[in-house]
Amino acid sequence: MNSLDQSPEVTETDISTSLPVEASQSGQSALSENIERKGKHAYYFAHAHKANGPKWDGKVEPKLLSRQESQQGHRVSVKSSFDISKSNITTYAFLDDGMKVKLYIDMEGVGEKCVDEDIKLDFTDSSLCLVITNYRSEPQCLSFGKLTATITTATFRKKKDKIILTLTKVEEGEWNTINDKGATDSEIV
Repeated sequence: MNSLDQSPEVTETDISTSLPVEASQSGQSALSENIERKGKHAYYFAHAHKANGPKWDGKVEPKLLSRQESQQGHRVSVKSSFDISKSNITTYAFLDDGMKVKLYIDMEGVGEKCVDEDIKLDFTDSSLCLVITNYRSEPQCLSFGKLTATITTATFRKKKDKIILTLTKVEEGEWNTINDKGATDSEIV
């Protein structure tokens, strides 16, 4: 007789009585019962979330979940120029021209040193950030966190010794400055 023959026989009734029966008696699944008993340390805790997406329509094809309008003419860059927070371009000329606002940034030799891909212009309806790389050792940045009013588009033109930014206003109105510093309306003297 070997050691396997010496072990007591396990009957079906012995196994059924050794398992916890609280879950089956309370109407909960074993998963729910385990999570309730052990909390976030339960083995099945990761499976406890409920699916909150749209109901499956039974088709294997991809399904459009939402649609968002994109802005025409806005170049999308992998790294946003808004990641650079400090402006190191401190001098520029400003012109309010009806429905457009123009900024003239003098940069000697920028047309020769930089290609269009070196110039990134990111904007929202109320902010803008211009970053010029390969002009100096560090990127040159002009950033406005809050513009005087809202804009629809922002474009740039590179000339031999300057960059011209053109902003299109949503509403016609006079801009006394390019950025809104949160000050109350007052006359500029």
